[in-house]
Amino acid sequence: MRIFFPIHLDGGNRGCEAIAKGTAILLQEKKENLIGLCSDTDLDKFLCIDDYVTLKRFPQKSLLFRIYRKIIFLITKDLEIRKSITYKHDYQRFLKSMSRTDIMLSTGGDMMCYQNNQTIFTVNYAKQRGVKSILWGCSIGENNLTPTKIEALKNFNMIYARETLTKVMLNQHGFNNVVVFPDPAFILNPEACTLPECFSSSEVIGLNISNFVIGGFELDTPFAKEIIKMVEYILSEAQFHILLIPHVMWKDQDDRVVSKKLRDYFGSDRISILDSEKLNYCQIRYVISKCNIFIGARTHAVISAYSTSVPAIALGYSIKSKGIAKDVGMPDWSVVDSKNIKKNSLLDAFLKMRKEERQIKDMILLNMNSYKQKTYGILNEVYKVCYKCKCCLLYTSPSPRDTERS
Repeated sequence: MRIFFPIHLDGGNRGCEAIAKGTAILLQEKKENLIGLCSDTDLDKFLCIDDYVTLKRFPQKSLLFRIYRKIIFLITKDLEIRKSITYKHDYQRFLKSMSRTDIMLSTGGDMMCYQNNQTIFTVNYAKQRGVKSILWGCSIGENNLTPTKIEALKNFNMIYARETLTKVMLNQHGFNNVVVFPDPAFILNPEACTLPECFSSSEVIGLNISNFVIGGFELDTPFAKEIIKMVEYILSEAQFHILLIPHVMWKDQDDRVVSKKLRDYFGSDRISILDSEKLNYCQIRYVISKCNIFIGARTHAVISAYSTSVPAIALGYSIKSKGIAKDVGMPDWSVVDSKNIKKNSLLDAFLKMRKEERQIKDMILLNMNSYKQKTYGILNEVYKVCYKCKCCLLYTSPSPRDTERS
């Protein structure tokens, strides 16, 4: 049996790297049996993802295809038809290499939180070919569902939700094939690297921001103004250094863009930016683990804080932030809704975190090991989908050698 990851994309989003590595460790499979479709194989090799997963490059778009697509786009303005042309080109050859003895994992976590996309195309294609599929480590909100998504969800043999709020919602819609386990990234270990100089001279607040939570790349939005207000307070009333930590470096959603604008806005030597481009996910996790408090927009950056017992505020814009925080045991106020921001809510959350920092850190320390161990239970569920023999259903804890790979 081979396991295919058509929605891996690439480690330009360090969350994609985390999912790939965490999943490989969970499944305890050789990399030859784990096959991921990748849009930047050079980057993924730099990040050592190819130590875990066999990487297949997206097909290049030939001149003939580009001309054909342009003609189709001129003929129709139907967005779904336009997308299907691109998806068929990008994914069909990869998906055709799957057989009925293989399994497809649809990764990406929050892919179903956005508009209809390639998750739907790939699961429908797998269903047509008789290939079993699992929606892997997902979060989906009530407001994210569309008729098209609901029909696509029915084509998955199993839905692995990474937090209980998603399971409850899907159960209410009649889906009884939903299991809940922590996100696969939780099991990864920090990888020691050289820390920025700010750690040697002061206590550090880690801050990850993105255009998704701000509402664009400019600092004139309501949520950007709340971030500015919090940073102003830290610079004037506290002695922390602020380390901006980019986590996604894809074009059109590059965290470094808004990070640089925020640093330049203040022009303070107490604000710096981590050179995340040179670090893999586990190295960034190591940096986050050394912060006193972490405030993050990207889910897998916040997961790094939780997993290393760093008190964290999630800058949430979908069910994933609330669901993961709830399951970890974080208080409701530690998730700040960036889409419905209330005046001073971010600063208030920061002040509460400072006040309760010790208690929250102790709470996470107490619960995190058992929470992480739950993740390995997904292995049994995968075996059930694959109709393995009963002897394979016996879960065994990972050996030290297994976890050292992370």
